[in-house]
Amino acid sequence: MSRRSSSSSSVLVIFRCAAAICCCFIFGLTGVTVAQAPSQAPTSQPQATTDPSEAKALNSIFAQWGIEANTEQWNTTGDPCSGAAIDSTAFGDDDHNPFIKCECSDNVTCHITQLKVYALDVDGVLPDELWTLSYLSNLKLGQNYFTGPLSASIGNLTSMQYLDFGINALSGELPRELGELTELIVFAIGTNNFTGPLPAELGSLSKLQELYLDSSGLSGEIPSTFANLQSLQKLWASDVELSGSIPDFIGNLSKLTDLRFQGNSFEGPIPSALSNLTSLTNPIITDISTTNGTSSLGFIMDMKSLSVLVLRNNNISDSIPSNIGEYKSLYQLDLSFNNLTGQIPDSLFNLSSLSILFLGNNKLNGTIPESKSSSLLNIDLSYNNLVGSIPSWVKGTNLQLNFVANNFTLDSSNSR
Repeated sequence: MSRRSSSSSSVLVIFRCAAAICCCFIFGLTGVTVAQAPSQAPTSQPQATTDPSEAKALNSIFAQWGIEANTEQWNTTGDPCSGAAIDSTAFGDDDHNPFIKCECSDNVTCHITQLKVYALDVDGVLPDELWTLSYLSNLKLGQNYFTGPLSASIGNLTSMQYLDFGINALSGELPRELGELTELIVFAIGTNNFTGPLPAELGSLSKLQELYLDSSGLSGEIPSTFANLQSLQKLWASDVELSGSIPDFIGNLSKLTDLRFQGNSFEGPIPSALSNLTSLTNPIITDISTTNGTSSLGFIMDMKSLSVLVLRNNNISDSIPSNIGEYKSLYQLDLSFNNLTGQIPDSLFNLSSLSILFLGNNKLNGTIPESKSSSLLNIDLSYNNLVGSIPSWVKGTNLQLNFVANNFTLDSSNSR
């Protein structure tokens, strides 16, 4: 073979090898292209987090009160609005305390809407940071040892619906800025050391359904603006130095079911306008001054839904209503320390629901009814003008009876 032929063969071999390598390379690339690369997992939405200013405020509040979140329940990620704070756990769950609930409506920012530090014996003042949590609708701080006043800045909490400061040692006057909480449904400040009057601005709380003022330390007359509280269903104001007369407009709060004026400084008489409150089930009115005349029982004539009726020591000059047997739901009746006259209706002792009956220290006459319902177990008829013999049912079991200071005729079987 000549050198030229040999050279040509070499070139051909090189070309073929190069072509083969090129084909392998091309097919290799083609194979990578056909076999699609693994798809990437879709990026997850970022977890909504607590508004930084609210998180900072909550941390400061808890630090001042010496309490911490249970990080096995909430604040599980180091962010307050996590875990049970944003799941279906109920705010009222007793196992979660202290506790918050949050709303994360835009999936970016969460706001603290409910805060509970209940019956944990926490002491200290209510920090200024508390009033910056403007999304709060439920604040439950009852049964602790909180001291100091309520700040005027409480008016910032305009979303508030349920506000409980009951059973603490808070003091000072109630700020009039409370009237700015127009969404308020329940307001509880009972058993505290407040002073001064009820702010007239509370009359702006037109959605208020429950108001608990008992043993709060407040005093003075009930403001006329309270006539605007047309949604009110429960009003507890016992052991408070409320003075003046019980206003007639109370009788226009037609949704009232539970009214408690016990141990106040009211002057009589009980207003007849209360007869409009036909939905009342638990009226408790006691210790009304006798300086302005006597009261009557006329206002209860149409209150057939009564469960508890306590009208002790109100200078009531009347007789027990003859239709008392129509009060089928009556469980407790206390008309003691008044000036009731006349006889005890037999129907009263045979009410199927009545269990407690206090008629002591009146001027009742006649005899004790010969029969009674099995539910009636606690009876006080002491210090009246009752006569006759004591009925045989007094020998029953589980009875608590007080018949002293009457004019009964005793024989050997009932002298004991």
